[in-house]
Amino acid sequence: MNSMQNKIIAMAQLVSFLAMWIFVIGIIIWIINLISISVELQDAPGVSLGISLVAIPVFITLACILTYAYFGFKKNTSNLKNHSED
Repeated sequence: MNSMQNKIIAMAQLVSFLAMWIFVIGIIIWIINLISISVELQDAPGVSLGISLVAIPVFITLACILTYAYFGFKKNTSNLKNHSED
């Protein structure tokens, strides 16, 4: 039972890790699209650039924190497995 729980937890961590990066990449593509549309329509591209200068780094930072946590938990789990085998 414990092995099954560990697999479920590992899968949930992987899904959240992948979902966050897919979300961040989607946000970046969407913002770039908004900038290109605002330039094309000559509709205040400065505002779109201002929003992107804040939003893109914030989402990338959040994704990096989740990535750091994911690999930290994964490393911690492998260390616990090695300790329990000793």
